[in-house]
Order: sequence, then structure tokens, then C-alpha cells
Amino acid sequence: MAILPLQLARVSNLLRQNTSTSAISRTQQRLLEVQNQLVTGNRLNAPSDDPGDSAVTMQLQKLLEQREAYADNLGHATSQLAEVDSTLGDLTDLLNQAQQIASANVGSDVTADERLGAAAVIKSITSQALSLANKQFEGVFLFAGDKSTDPPFVEDVGGVKFVGNSNVLRNVYDENTRLPFMVDGAQVFGAMSTRVQGSVDLAPVLAGGTRVADLAGATGDGVRLGSIQLSNGSVSQTVDLSGADSVQDVINAINDAAVGGITAAVAPDNNSLILTAAGGDDITVTEIAGGTTAADLGLLRLTPSGAGVALDGAGVGAKVTNLTPLASLNAGAGIDTAGLVLTNGTQTVTVDLSAATTVEDLLNAINGSKAGVRAQINAAGDGIDLVNPTQGVAMTVGENGGTTAFDLGIRSLTPLTPLAELNNGKGVGVSTGTDMEVVRRDGTRFEVDFGAAATIQDVIDAINTADAGGGLTASFATTGNGIVLTDSTGGAGQLTVGSLNFSTVVKDLGLDAAVSGSTLAGRDTNAVEVAGVFANLRKLTAALETSDQGQITKAAEGLKSDYDRVVRTRGETGARVQELEARQNRLDDENVATKGLLSKLKDADFTQAISEFTTMQTALQASLQTTAKVMNLSLMDFLG
Repeated sequence: MAILPLQLARVSNLLRQNTSTSAISRTQQRLLEVQNQLVTGNRLNAPSDDPGDSAVTMQLQKLLEQREAYADNLGHATSQLAEVDSTLGDLTDLLNQAQQIASANVGSDVTADERLGAAAVIKSITSQALSLANKQFEGVFLFAGDKSTDPPFVEDVGGVKFVGNSNVLRNVYDENTRLPFMVDGAQVFGAMSTRVQGSVDLAPVLAGGTRVADLAGATGDGVRLGSIQLSNGSVSQTVDLSGADSVQDVINAINDAAVGGITAAVAPDNNSLILTAAGGDDITVTEIAGGTTAADLGLLRLTPSGAGVALDGAGVGAKVTNLTPLASLNAGAGIDTAGLVLTNGTQTVTVDLSAATTVEDLLNAINGSKAGVRAQINAAGDGIDLVNPTQGVAMTVGENGGTTAFDLGIRSLTPLTPLAELNNGKGVGVSTGTDMEVVRRDGTRFEVDFGAAATIQDVIDAINTADAGGGLTASFATTGNGIVLTDSTGGAGQLTVGSLNFSTVVKDLGLDAAVSGSTLAGRDTNAVEVAGVFANLRKLTAALETSDQGQITKAAEGLKSDYDRVVRTRGETGARVQELEARQNRLDDENVATKGLLSKLKDADFTQAISEFTTMQTALQASLQTTAKVMNLSLMDFLG
């Protein structure tokens, strides 16, 4: 029988054992935690170490990761814009060199051969400028916009065409800031700055199928759909138009409201809505809750106009869209579909529109031709514009035997074109006396004075008046563009025209074209040209090759404008680089503060940890010794 020691506190051996074991385990656990802190250098090695501080730490680490991404974006943007700045610097050097060459070649002491040599240098400068325009940085074309994987400038139809995009790429630099890290290549090099703007209002007729979204609205701000209050004087009804998609939906909703005998329809002018009243209906239409629907639809009538009086609404201006039928354009008059003759640089194409039925068909036919031009609906939605994206070439728009270009308002030269607009605004050089001599095929001749002429039609009239039925007729081309002289004298000679009294009208009116038989078909001298770096360099090259000092000076003036534009863009780019660098510095300062706070929360205090480690070692040793004493076990405890 075992003899147990005297227990002064009436505590069982099992309880003493569990208590001692628990104390030793806690001490060992804490000792392990302190050892981990000393090994890793972190106070928080698991969320359970301190749940509150761990949550804050994870938020701070996430913030630092976001800022690291922002820093990468800032670094990339700064590098790319710095490359743009360097490239623009090289471009300004080339433009400055071209201007100096132009200035040096104006004067009577420069020979034609010397100018030919200078033209070769300008060609080299043009090639270098094209290389800069297509420069890449880290696999991205600097001036291509969001089409940055392809060269933005290509040689086409004898000029340089911009095929990039003006939508530049952007990136995020903090929680609330998204800025571009590219510049618009079209702006830098002057591409696509010129277009033939449609001079005709092509507004189509209003029909039931016209979408409400395609209406300009009576106030010009579109149609903002909501509810209107319709009354005939005795009955008032709220008409909800918020779900209307088409004009017919609007008409149906008003008619379904059944307010007296009031009915809605498209007005006879095909541009507005009309509310017809029965004999006793006194129509008013008002807004609901501050809306603008009635006013936008042109139907607002606050005070009655009398029983039986219809409400003929204001015009709502149906817009031109891709789906608009060609037959509905020009307020229902439509357009002739004989087609167009487009000339752009070395390329002349005839655009066949015989199968076109919608505006989209028209645009596709033009854009799908090889003329290198782009047709688009204008911003106002009431016309068609043609854009010439190719620098260094001239674009003309003529007829193909019909009136298509005239109907669309995009013919580059018409009988109504002012003479002052010809030759890129240079006009027509008339003299103080007679300006032109015409020699008919039968050898007879007459002179023409254009001093009072203001338009192309005036020129045609002046020629026909001066000839006085002598066998020559002036008219305007039905195919292509230009003044046409037809000689019906039947002589064996050659029809010729020449300038008199130092006038330049023959060239300025495009009558210096070759004669074919009895007909002289003049040129279009109102061509659309794109102003820009490549256009002006090519003009300078041509002027040097022909020793035309006037054109050399004009090209130099264009290059000065290009130089000034590039310098402004470079200044803006430099300012943007400075802004990005300032953002980077602020981000670095914020990261230092955040990392400091994170260190206080996460990093271990080595002095405290070492001290605690020593204490825990001592505590563990003491616990082991105390347990051995408290348990007080002997051999007799195991004998029974």
C-alpha cells in the first residue's frame, strides 16, 4: 500500500499535474513566439498574434501595393513623355533647318541648280521627319494614339497619310487621377486638319419610324422624354412618353390618351408634329414636374388658342444617321445617285452610288474607294463631311454626270464658288485691263476682262459675253470639276488661251490644262489640301525644284507655323513630365510615412524581445523545477 505525502491544500495529484503542465505549455508557447519574432524580425507572424494590428497592417500593405502600381505607371509615363519631348526636339531642329534653307534660297543671287541641290536636302529632311513621326518606345509608336501597334504615318497616293488615332492612351496615377501619357500625332504633325464641310442641310423628313433619339428637338437640345399634360379645355390627361422609342410611339401614346377628339400626327411640313382638334377642343399642352418634353417636341402651349384650333408644333429637326434613307434627305427631295469623282493626289476614282439606298451605303462606298478620303456624318447631324487625311496632296470632289456632289454640298468647286477662295485663298490675279486672250480654232481671237467677276459663274458669263456668239462657249463641267471651253468654229487651228497684262488668270482659273480637240476642260483650283509638316516640306521641295521664289516663301511660312505648333506641344509635354515627377515625389513621401507606420505595427522590438526571451527561459526553468517539487513523486507512488 502506497504511503501518500501529507496534502496541506487538499489538491488532487491530477489537478496538480494538469496545472503544472498548462503553465509549462504556456511558457513554452510564449517562448516560441518570442523566438519567431527574433528569427523573422516581425512582431506579427500570423493574424492571431494581434487581430487588431494585423487588420491595420493588411490594409497598409494593400495601400503600398496600389501605390507601387501607381509608381510603375508614373515611371512609364514619365519615360514615354520624356522620349516624346526628345523626339519633338529633334523635329524642331529639322523644321528650323528647313526654314533656314528656304530663306537662303530666296533671292536673285541663287541659281536654279543650287535650288535643286537644296531640294534634295529637303527631301532628306522629309524622310527624317517621317522616321520621327513613326518612332517607337518600348514597342509602342509614340504618335499613334490608341492604335499604338501600327505606324501612324504611311506614304499614300503621293503624300503622307495619318492612319493613327487622335484618342491617346491614358493611365491611372492615384485613386482619382487618370491622365494621358501620349500626345496627339495628328495635332503635332498637322494631319487631318482640312475637310470639305457639307454646305447643304441634309435634314431628312420626319416619319413615324424616326427614332426620338435622332431628333435635334425644337430647342436644339434633343428630346428629353417624360410626361406631358394634355387638355382640351374640359378633360385633362397625363400622357407618359418616357418609354417612346420612335415618333410613332409618341403619336400612339397621345392618341391612346383619348382626350376629347385630339389626334396627333406628323405635320404636312414633314418636320414637326401636329395636334388636330375636334370642334369643341381647346388644346393646351403643359409640362409635368419641371420636365421639358412638351417644349422639346415643339408642342408646348400654355394658353388655349380657341376651340377647334390645331396645334402645329415647332420643327424637331430629324438628324442624319447611318440608317437614314437617301430618298428622305433634303427634306424628302433626296439626292441624285449618279456618283462622285474623287481625286486625291495621284489617285482618281469614280464612286458608284447607283445601288446605295441609305446614308451608310453612301459612306461605305466613299470610304471603301481607293481615294484615301474619309466620309462621315458631321457633328450637328445635318450633313456629310469629307476628310482628307493625306498631307502633301490635293483633294477635289466632282460630279459623275449628275448632281450628287452638289446635292450633298461637298463639291469642291461650283459655279457659285467665290474667286477669292481659289488657290488656297490666294484668289485670282486679275489686271487693270483685259486679263485673257482666247484664240479660236478658226484663228479668230477675243479678249476678256474679269475685273468685275466675283464667282466662277461670273467668269463663265464674262467669257460668253466677250465672245458674243463667235463660236466659243464657256460652261461648267458636268463630269469632274472646272470651267469648260468648247470651240465650235470648226477651224484647223489649235484652241489656245493666254493671260494678258501680267494677269495670272489662266493658271488661277485652271485654264492652263491641255486642249483635247475642240474642248479645253479646266482644272479644279479649289482643291482641299492638308496643312502640316509633310505638306509644307513637300511644297518647299516642289518650289525649290521649279525655282518658284513666291512658293518657297509661302512654304517657309507654313513651316514656321509648324515649328511654333511643335514648340507649344513640346512645352506642354515638358509641363506634363514635371507634373508626373511631382506626383512621383509626393508618392515617395507618402510611402515613407506609410512604411514607418507599418514598421511600428509589424516589426519586432528586438530589445524587448530579447529581454522577454531571457525572462521566458528563466520562467520555463523555474516552472520545471517547481513542478518537480510540487509533484513530489517517489518510487512508493508507483507501488501498490
